[in-house]
Amino acid sequence: QKDDMADVIESLKGADMVVFASPIYWFDNTAQEKAAIDRLYAFGATGFPFAKTALLLDSHSEGVYDAAIAMYKSTCAYCKWEDQGIITISGMTERESMASSPKLEEVRELARKLA
Repeated sequence: QKDDMADVIESLKGADMVVFASPIYWFDNTAQEKAAIDRLYAFGATGFPFAKTALLLDSHSEGVYDAAIAMYKSTCAYCKWEDQGIITISGMTERESMASSPKLEEVRELARKLA
């Protein structure tokens, strides 16, 4: 395929960890994030260079994260990735909603923990 994923895969070769992030549309990850995860299949034969992952999800509504979290946890188990945390952030109704979200400090704390 002719897209930027070859560059992404190349940059992942030096990564210790990957943070997956996606808005939730129709109760699941976006198709774009799922496609990127599917393309990680390229590491299947040689093993993943990273062993740790985290998940950040945002949406307009509460209670819409179950499918995305289940897929993430199943993928972590299958790939033997060590989950470093899952954060869900609801109330994202406008472009600048994150700046005023009470969950922003939780995201910052996860970043400090991972640094």
